[in-house]
Amino acid sequence: MLPLEAYSLVDLSMDVVPPGTEERPFVTTHAFLHDGTTKYLISTHTHVGTHLEGPLHFFEKGKDLADFPLSAFWGRAWFFDLEKVPENRSITAAMLALQLEGKVAPGDILIARNLDEANLTLVRETQNRALLPCFTPEAASWMREKGIKMLGIDHSVRLGKDVEATRTLHEILLSADILLLEGLANLKAVKDNPFFLIAFPYKARGIDSSFTRAVALVRR
Repeated sequence: MLPLEAYSLVDLSMDVVPPGTEERPFVTTHAFLHDGTTKYLISTHTHVGTHLEGPLHFFEKGKDLADFPLSAFWGRAWFFDLEKVPENRSITAAMLALQLEGKVAPGDILIARNLDEANLTLVRETQNRALLPCFTPEAASWMREKGIKMLGIDHSVRLGKDVEATRTLHEILLSADILLLEGLANLKAVKDNPFFLIAFPYKARGIDSSFTRAVALVRR
């Protein structure tokens, strides 16, 4: 038995507050079940809040998340920490290797974390997300070669510098059944590296992505 008293849970999920935003709506309408108890009708989409993306997100005949075993949604997770964002904003394969070579093993999870407070302050002041660090396609290829099963980000890291680069990253990772976990929050609350990540989706057929309650299991 896992000694649960030795561990605590850290919530890594965003709050989703109705009605959401124009781009990411979460509109709730009060209604009633047949016995007079409350239900809510929800108008939203699969990329609101903290969510997992599977191959169907990019490939017309790709797997949905219900096609994956439960083991795909939890496991050992490593932080890739950016203490200083480079001038070109690019996260390269060499940068990943410098920090994680010899540590990351097949089946692990990689979580990117931007710790450059000067960069984050500039982005807040200018509202220019193009200033945030972003992965290169070569970095995605490095992750695929290492056999990771999931890449996670919060809103302080971008998947690519532009639409084309972001699509290339999706193609490289999702074609290898590497899931994308987006909209993470509270990452700085996790001090362990590595740690244990849990992020289960709905078991729903025929959708590209799913809401998830992502949590870190860390030693007390």
